Amino acid sequence: MSTFSVIIPVYNAEAFLERAVRSVQTQTQPPLEILMVDDCSTDNTREVVKRLAAEDPRIRLFQTPKNGGPSAARNLGIANATGEWIAILDADDAFAPTRLEKLGAIASRRGDIDMLADDLLYFDADANCISGRANATAGLSGHVVTLDDFLRHNQVDGSGMDWGLLKPCFRRAFLEKTGLHYRADMRHGEDFALVVSLLLAGAMFVLLDDALYLYTQRSGAVSGRLSALSRTSIAYGALARSALELAQQPEIARQPELVQLLQCRAEGLMRLDDAHFFSVAVRKGDVVGLGRRALERPSFLTQVASQVGRAVKRRLARH
Repeated sequence: MSTFSVIIPVYNAEAFLERAVRSVQTQTQPPLEILMVDDCSTDNTREVVKRLAAEDPRIRLFQTPKNGGPSAARNLGIANATGEWIAILDADDAFAPTRLEKLGAIASRRGDIDMLADDLLYFDADANCISGRANATAGLSGHVVTLDDFLRHNQVDGSGMDWGLLKPCFRRAFLEKTGLHYRADMRHGEDFALVVSLLLAGAMFVLLDDALYLYTQRSGAVSGRLSALSRTSIAYGALARSALELAQQPEIARQPELVQLLQCRAEGLMRLDDAHFFSVAVRKGDVVGLGRRALERPSFLTQVASQVGRAVKRRLARH
């Protein structure tokens, strides 16, 4: 059976990291090790990890030299991992009990796989329940993901869930062979960028039609309230910029269809950024900010008109 190194980056996560750790400790196939990487927390995160490590010798604590964000913490964990496979777990999320067993079974049967991803289950922390499945991999067990395929499933206006939100496991030997890692200069969209780089390097990426990763929603679908657990932030502008940067890579720039897909992704993300900016600015009464945005990005006015139109329709529907 394949062995797994589970890496959990933590930053000011004392209130919820134990849930993530317990979900790994209770796996039907135990992990080889659990690498906790503290990204210079300012709360009692380190003390909580030390207590958990005293109970379980598989838990190892690492410390980043300075706060560098998720990419730096994950890279430090990967550099110290010894398992055949790397499984990343965000501190506000959790694994379903059979996740490593099911992923490991496929990895053991097929020695040609370099990346393996299952589906997400949405977790409403406030209601303390699973609110649904993402259905990103439904009916796609064994599907081999190409770069074109991956980019087409990362369009904001496309159908289905953004595959960039999936949490693939990585064969450690492939990461070492290619020298690829998370971009330390990126705090948003680092998962998407790494998967693109690995596919460019020839990685075999396979999907599993099972939902085994519990993703904590920023706003609960059941409770309707913002989660106190979720550390997911809104950074659509940064994601758009990273997509445009990827489009300039020589391997992609030579393929117009891939460039177009990345440009479409960037434009879709900027529309989301416009919508978010408008909502925040209206709440704050930031008229100057709205005017500046309209000058910098003329299409912002179209977005504003669309949002205002939807708001008026909702208001009229109530009367």
